[in-house]
Amino acid sequence: MRKVQKIERSKPIPERISAWMHTTGAHAAMIITVGFLILCVIFFTTIAPRRYTLTVGSISHQTITATQSVVDEITTGEKKKAAAANVEPTYHLDESVAIRVMENLQAVFEELSKVQQYGLTVQEVDDDGNEIAKNFSNSEIEYAQGLVTRISLTRYQATVLMTVSKEDFDIMVTNVTRAVQNALNSGIREGKVTDAISTVQQIVGYSVDLSLMQVIVPTVLRTCIEPNMVIDQTATEQARQKAMENVENIIYLQGQNIIREGEVVTSSQYAMVKALGLLENDAHDYTSYIAVAIFLSFGIFVLVVLINVFRPVILHDVRFISVEIAVIVITMLLCAISIKLINPYMAPLPMGSILIGALLGWRAAVPATVCMAVITCGFSAGSTTITLDEMLINSMMSLVALTVSTLYLRGKGGRLRPLICGVLVGISNMVLMLAIGFMQGADMEEYLFYALWSGLGGVISGMLSIGLQPLLESAYNLATPAKLLELGNPNHPLLRRLLMEAPGTYHHSIIVANLAEAAAEKIGANALLARTGAYFHDVGKLKRPGYFKENQQGINPLDQTDPYVSAAIVTTHTRDGLQLAQKYHLPPEIQDIIIQHHGDTPVMFFYHRALEQAGGREVDIADFRYDGTRPTTKEAAIVMFADTIEAAVRSMKDPSPKEIREFIRKLIQGKLQDGQLDNSPITLRDIEDICDAFCTVLNGVFHERIEYPETKVPARTSESEKSEKTENHQEQTEDKPQEETKPEQDGEEPEHGA
Repeated sequence: MRKVQKIERSKPIPERISAWMHTTGAHAAMIITVGFLILCVIFFTTIAPRRYTLTVGSISHQTITATQSVVDEITTGEKKKAAAANVEPTYHLDESVAIRVMENLQAVFEELSKVQQYGLTVQEVDDDGNEIAKNFSNSEIEYAQGLVTRISLTRYQATVLMTVSKEDFDIMVTNVTRAVQNALNSGIREGKVTDAISTVQQIVGYSVDLSLMQVIVPTVLRTCIEPNMVIDQTATEQARQKAMENVENIIYLQGQNIIREGEVVTSSQYAMVKALGLLENDAHDYTSYIAVAIFLSFGIFVLVVLINVFRPVILHDVRFISVEIAVIVITMLLCAISIKLINPYMAPLPMGSILIGALLGWRAAVPATVCMAVITCGFSAGSTTITLDEMLINSMMSLVALTVSTLYLRGKGGRLRPLICGVLVGISNMVLMLAIGFMQGADMEEYLFYALWSGLGGVISGMLSIGLQPLLESAYNLATPAKLLELGNPNHPLLRRLLMEAPGTYHHSIIVANLAEAAAEKIGANALLARTGAYFHDVGKLKRPGYFKENQQGINPLDQTDPYVSAAIVTTHTRDGLQLAQKYHLPPEIQDIIIQHHGDTPVMFFYHRALEQAGGREVDIADFRYDGTRPTTKEAAIVMFADTIEAAVRSMKDPSPKEIREFIRKLIQGKLQDGQLDNSPITLRDIEDICDAFCTVLNGVFHERIEYPETKVPARTSESEKSEKTENHQEQTEDKPQEETKPEQDGEEPEHGA
C-alpha cells in the first residue's frame, strides 16, 4: 500500500488532478459547487431591495430616511472609546518588586566593583605612588567584561570602570541606591519606568562622577528598575467598560432623516444606510457578494460535515448528493418566491425535510434541514422587508418538520404519506406559532393570522413533496420505500415474465423474499429493499430457464454437458440478471443485490464432476466460481444467505427444527469461511439473528401435517335412482316396526382438510 501511495505521489500534478477528477469525490464536489452558485443567485435576488448609490464624502441627491430604527454605530463607538480612554488605570502595589529590584541592584554593583578593583590592580604608578594613565590591553578589557554577568558591558564602559577611583565608585553606589529606594517607596507605575529612571538620574546627577553618570548609571537603572505599581487589568477594564456602558447609543428612529438632500455623506451616515441594506452595489464594491458567499459557504460546510456524521455514503454517491443539492435548491427557490411575493411564514421550508426524508431517509434529511435553516436565517441580512424574527421562526419550523417527517416517514412507503406528513407539519407549525404568541403576550389575532399562513405552508410543502417525489425517483432511479413497493407488485413486467417463463424460479424467489425480509427486520436492515431485491435476484435465469433445476420437468440438459460449460451457463445468470435489471431501469441497489447474491462462490456440483472426470489432473476451482462481486451491504448478504438456504433446505426430507437450524449454521459458516462476507458490514451478532429469523420462517414452511387414512368415496347416484331407493325404503318401513337408529361413524368428514 505504501509503495502504491509513493507511486501515486510521484506522478506529475496534472496527472494526479486528472485522476482525481474522475473519482466520485470530485463529482460530488462539482455538484456541491454548482448548487452553491445557484444558491448565491437565489440569495442575491431575494435579499436585494432597491438601494442608493453613495460614497463617503459625496453629495447626496436625495433625502434618505430610516426604514427602521438604526444605531449610529460609528459616532456611538467614538464616544464610547473616548469615555474609556479618559478612565485612569487602576494600580496595585506589588511589594515583592522592591525587594527584587534592590537585590538585583546590589548584585550588579558588586560585579561592577570587581571590575573597578581589577582596574586598580593593573594601573601603573610613578615613584611617588601616583597612578599613571594607561591604555589597557584587549585581554585586560575582555577579562574585565567577563567579571560581569548580570549586564552587558561595552569596552568603553569597562574602561571607564577600570579607571575610576574607588571613592567616586562608592559615591555612585550610595547615591543611586538611595535614589532607587526612594523611587520605589514613592511607587513606580507600570508604563512609567522611563520617567522613574529620568527622575533618579536627575537626583544623582549632581553628586556622581560625570563619566559614571553618563556611561554606567543609565545602563544599571534600565537593567534593574521594575514597576512596583502594577496595573490591575480586571479593575481597569471594568471601569472602562462601565464608562462605555454609560454612553447612550445614538439612535435614528424609523422615519427620521439620516441624510438630507444636498448634504455631504459622512462615514457614520454611510454606515447607517449600509446597516439598513439601502446601498447599491456598484461595479467596484464586492463586499456584499463576498459576505453572501461566506455565509452560504458556511451553510454548505455545515451540510458536508453533518452528512459525513449522519450518512457518509451520500458524499460517495453521485445520485444521492445530486438529490440532496437539488432538493435544497428547489426548496430555497420556492421559499424565496414566497418570501418576496406572498408571506414569509408560508415559505415551504418543510418541503426539504419531507422530500429528502421520503427519498433518502431521515439521516440524509438532518444535514439538509440544518443547512436550509442556516441559509434561511441569512435571508434577513440584506432585506428591510424581512425581519430576523420571521427567519428564526421559519428555521424553528423547519426543525419541527424534520422531527415530524422522521417519525412519520421512517422506513415507510406509500405515495400519500408525504401529503399526510405535510398536514401534520402544518398543524405543528400552527401550534408552535400560537405558543410563541402566548409567550410574547402579543396580539393573538395577529399571531393567529401568522399561524394560518404557517399551517398553509406545511400543507403546500406536503403537496409539493408528493408531486416532486416521483419525478426525482425516476430522474435519479432511487430505491425509495414507495418505489420498492411499486417494484414488488406482481404485475411488474419483469416479474410477470419470471412467472410465465420460469415459474419455478418465481416461486423460489417468493420464498427467498420472505426469508430475506424476516432476517432484515431482525437485524435492523432495510427489509423492503431486501424483499424487493430477492424478487429480482434470479431474473437472469430468464435467458435459459430450462437449464435450472427448479424449472425442469424430467430431463436436465446439464447432465450431458461438459462441467466447465455447465458451470459457465449457471454462473452467467448473475450477469444476465444485471443486464435485464439495467434494461428495465431497476434501482442500482437492486442491481447490486442481483450481481452480489452469489458473490464469487464456486459451483461445487460441477467442480466435483470435473474432479471425477479429470482422472487425477488438477482442476482450478476459479473456473467454477461466479464472476460477481462479494456482498457490500447487509441486504445483499441476507439475500445470498436466503437464496442458498432455501435451495438447500428444500432438498431435505422431513427436516426437524433442530436439523434445519444446524443445516443453516453449516451453510452460513461455509460462506463465512470462503470469504464471501469480507466486504459486508454483517456482524457475528447479525448472523445469529439471521439464523433465528430463517429458522422461524422455515419451521413454518416445513411444519408437520396430519396423515389421513385412505377412504374410498362412494360413487354418485342419479336422481331417478335416488327416488327409487326412497320409495323402497318407505315400503320397508311400513312393513317393519320402527327401530332405534344410530348415527353412522364411518362416514364422518375430517376436521382438517389435506
